[in-house]
Amino acid sequence: MALDEFIGQSPVSCRERDVDRYGRTVADCMVRGEDVELWLVRSGHAFAYRRYSSDYIGAEQEARNNHRGIWAGHAQPPWEWRKDHRGGL
Repeated sequence: MALDEFIGQSPVSCRERDVDRYGRTVADCMVRGEDVELWLVRSGHAFAYRRYSSDYIGAEQEARNNHRGIWAGHAQPPWEWRKDHRGGL
């Protein structure tokens, strides 16, 4: 919902950066000149995925310090959750 409100009716432009090991496109996306991924992390709607990039670590720390979005409570990154529950799935 928050992303939908952020984008609204504005066009989104994406530039392919890479292709992952599953054949999926990895891209940078912009709306009104703003980096969508950066907005998501800074707003507390997404994690900085440190395994592949350090680009958004500062934005995540800012969201965490200000208790935005997922950081308003306890948040566990999905990769940690999967590691903790690997045997039970």
